[in-house]
Amino acid sequence: MDENEGSISIKGISIPEDPHEFYYPLLKAIEDYRTSPAEKTALNLHLEYFNTSSTLIIRNLIKDLTEIKEKTDLVVNWYFEQDDEDMKEAGEEFKMLFSDITFNVTPVDSFY
Repeated sequence: MDENEGSISIKGISIPEDPHEFYYPLLKAIEDYRTSPAEKTALNLHLEYFNTSSTLIIRNLIKDLTEIKEKTDLVVNWYFEQDDEDMKEAGEEFKMLFSDITFNVTPVDSFY
């Protein structure tokens, strides 16, 4: 997370045993960031896989950021490997859930 640039990125595979504990530092940083966000805020998600318990964390993270959309130009960028239909569908579902913000679902050749 780069507060000055307004950039938040989550990359890789999210399968923590205790997602609340694992993501707490990021959620706390976002809570602090919400008081004085950058002019533009981008949440960039490059996920190869996430488990069910991570779904709630990701949803809450996006929800928390939508609460500051009047203070910052908010965009969520959901990247998925172009042959990964499951991750594409997950991105589309989140996009429908958060239809009141700019939410891009973008294929990439590969994360590596």
